[in-house]
Amino acid sequence: MFPNPGQQAAQRAAQRGAEQSARQAAQDGMRAAQLGARRGPARPGRGGGLLSFLLLVAVVVLVARDPELRASVLQFVHHVVNVVQNRADGS
Repeated sequence: MFPNPGQQAAQRAAQRGAEQSARQAAQDGMRAAQLGARRGPARPGRGGGLLSFLLLVAVVVLVARDPELRASVLQFVHHVVNVVQNRADGS
């Protein structure tokens, strides 16, 4: 009837790992977008579109299942949007 402390610790560790993975994926996406903006438009037919789409789907599914992770990711997205808006206003 009492929660298993080992199981709770494992769940917290898994959740932290999922949050870190989602943040890393978002950061990698931002870096890729910045590099793409510097290099110009992507050339079609290189397979990057499918990989990006699958990565996006995986992150969305992960975020949709975990309310705390969803809140964390939304906060990160709002922060990124604010940074981009501030840079656009400053230019």
